[in-house]
Amino acid sequence: MPAISASAPGKTILFGEHAVVYGFPAIAVPLPDISLTVIVQALPNQNSIHIVNTDLKEDFLIEEIEKQNPYNSALEVIRKFLKIDHLPAMRITLSSNIPLASGLGSSAAFAVAISKSVTSFLGFRLSLEDLNCIAYEIEKRQHGTPSGIDNTVICYQKPVFFLKDQPVEFINPSKPMTLILANSGIQSLTREAVEQVREKRDRERDLVDDIFYRIGSIANNARPLIEDGDLESIGKLMLENHQLLKELELSLDILDDLVEASMKTGAYGAKLCGSGNGGNVVALVPPEKSDMIKEVLIKKGAYSCLVSTVAPSKGGM
Repeated sequence: MPAISASAPGKTILFGEHAVVYGFPAIAVPLPDISLTVIVQALPNQNSIHIVNTDLKEDFLIEEIEKQNPYNSALEVIRKFLKIDHLPAMRITLSSNIPLASGLGSSAAFAVAISKSVTSFLGFRLSLEDLNCIAYEIEKRQHGTPSGIDNTVICYQKPVFFLKDQPVEFINPSKPMTLILANSGIQSLTREAVEQVREKRDRERDLVDDIFYRIGSIANNARPLIEDGDLESIGKLMLENHQLLKELELSLDILDDLVEASMKTGAYGAKLCGSGNGGNVVALVPPEKSDMIKEVLIKKGAYSCLVSTVAPSKGGM
């Protein structure tokens, strides 16, 4: 049996993180310049699943790890969805250039890629909707109460306007959007940040719900601007969104510094992206200034910078 390979891109949230968990809209885009790949191969005459992660230098048999481990959890979700008694012996090899715990969708890319590769290896040809359902269940095991936006934008690989528990809606930008993802070098776990916001909401319900409402309004206002290609107005809304995430106590000095440096060097707008407390800043920039802004951000303390372009879809959505 030939090896089966599946890849999934990274992502960034342009508007609406955290508020999206509570039913407000958010906008996310895929980042095809970074990706995670899963290769599945048969292991004839063997009776175990062999996991190899080339980036983390992991090499083990599945029975050697806890049932709650992400690999075990993901395979159990897949098995239950397919309604099969057990999974056959196989080697699962992972490789990725998506930074871990940085808001760029590494866990969701893993969920999508392993769902695609393992189900294909087993002879199932699932729809994107089914693959997205599997990936969401895998994400829930890892993060508790994720909104589902990460696995959705990664599974469909299109910009999405997302409302929890609602049919996915796609956005087609009328102009390319050049983004710089500046990594603070500080890892942040989504589960912990989501819990931090929940605890703050328990203490200050009216304040936090008002912030969520304003974040949701920004996402609603941003959608037509993206479709019209009004980059300057999109940038202003990114700054507003960043300020609200600061009010939720999710920013750090390094993130604020990278936002400020982006703006001083000619970005249309910038904000922290993902769960906060570290991770990345995303800046919307004129393409002709991307190299200069990237250089400034590295000097300002960014651990690394990625330039990615969200292009209009050919033929629309």
